[in-house]
Amino acid sequence: MTPEQAAASGAVCPRCQTTMLARTVRTAIWRGDHVAIVEDIPAHVCGSCMEQFYDDDVSDALRRLTEEGFPMEAAERQILVPVFSLHGRIRARKAIPEDSHVE
Repeated sequence: MTPEQAAASGAVCPRCQTTMLARTVRTAIWRGDHVAIVEDIPAHVCGSCMEQFYDDDVSDALRRLTEEGFPMEAAERQILVPVFSLHGRIRARKAIPEDSHVE
């Protein structure tokens, strides 16, 4: 049984064996330096590991939207998304001496 079939049947998650739930989700899809957010996606979501599965019709709709290049005139709305960088923000941790006792 494929993950899609397991999700569609209302069965358990093929990854962690937890019950799948019907939910509406959103996702971000990157194309080069541009990101599009797609909302109102019917999905089967694992109640434990949160893995998401889409049926064939939903997958096909996402594929077509991606192939169309996310035309601006078809967008429901736009949002401003801040972009952050970790460049210069990563601090190296100091090594703990081997004779240290940590509880």
